Amino acid sequence: MSTFTIPTHIEIGPDSLSKLPALIKAHGTKVLLVHGHRPLEDGLLQKVRVLLNEEHVPHANLGQILPNPKYSSVKRGIEVARKEKCDIILALGGGSTLQCAKGIALGVPYQGDVWDFWTQKAKPKKALAIASVLTDPSTGAELSSSCTLVRKGKQKKIESPFVSCAFAILDPKLSMLPFYPTMGQCFDTFMLLFIDYFYNQGMRQDIYAMLMRSLIQATNALKKDISDIQARNDLFWIGLLAHSFHEKNECTFSALAQRLAFHYSLNAGNALSSLFLGWIESWPEEQTVQLNTLCASLFPEEEPIEALKGQMVSMGLALSIPDTGLTVSNDALIKLAESKEEQEILIRSNR
Repeated sequence: MSTFTIPTHIEIGPDSLSKLPALIKAHGTKVLLVHGHRPLEDGLLQKVRVLLNEEHVPHANLGQILPNPKYSSVKRGIEVARKEKCDIILALGGGSTLQCAKGIALGVPYQGDVWDFWTQKAKPKKALAIASVLTDPSTGAELSSSCTLVRKGKQKKIESPFVSCAFAILDPKLSMLPFYPTMGQCFDTFMLLFIDYFYNQGMRQDIYAMLMRSLIQATNALKKDISDIQARNDLFWIGLLAHSFHEKNECTFSALAQRLAFHYSLNAGNALSSLFLGWIESWPEEQTVQLNTLCASLFPEEEPIEALKGQMVSMGLALSIPDTGLTVSNDALIKLAESKEEQEILIRSNR
């Protein structure tokens, strides 16, 4: 188990959930538990409730939070938090429950409609304490100062220091997802590092490459044994470091994949993988040479690009949009594009 602050207080490692009651008491008097109803989250909810009851930590409940959380869920959470007099909001699960928790934390002390922050009618001036017990190593939401919600079928994001987490618990024993979603999380993290490697070159490039190699090792261990605790712990560490070292860049590929995922209900990893080959096919020669050099360092003694494709296949990832099971016309896809380059990526990926 390890502890550090960046500035979010992070508890990482097997059984780090045991720290939860003390952390809650340090930041509030009554906690609102925000969660979904997938099997993993149901098991986590039970563990958290038992732990809080044992330590006499008052808590209330907000369930039924779906992926891509809606404004309506935030409004419901604000009402519950006010009624129950909660002063800390705890998300259980992945990035979606945490986005919802952030919106609730902003809305409780605000006298107007919380959506005012997303329409820029008002700026946040305070929020309740926000915390998370994460089951997704790839989200990075525990380190971000952003909050994304859905209203009327459209996603909208704001940035505010008031939605930063006070603390987050990353316990690999709580992340025992099946093969498919686990591999999607692995590739989502890989792509964050991959894009930073090419678009934020310099002193950190070696760090990105090192983390990608470690990520491939952890992924391969999980392909052999999906319950490998050490490999899952490594995933949390790599995801944490990847997001800590992440810098903004000019690459819009991730945003395109996010739009595809949201519009067609794909997980982030599969949306990224389905567009990946269509993206790199358009690269100029200089960048392709760099790609070969990177892949040679990631997959020694193998044909570089083919080795990367083989790794993706072994992870069960889609290598094109049709591989995801979607049958979509090019005309429908290009409506997601915001540039000619994005249109071309979508069309190449739909072969």
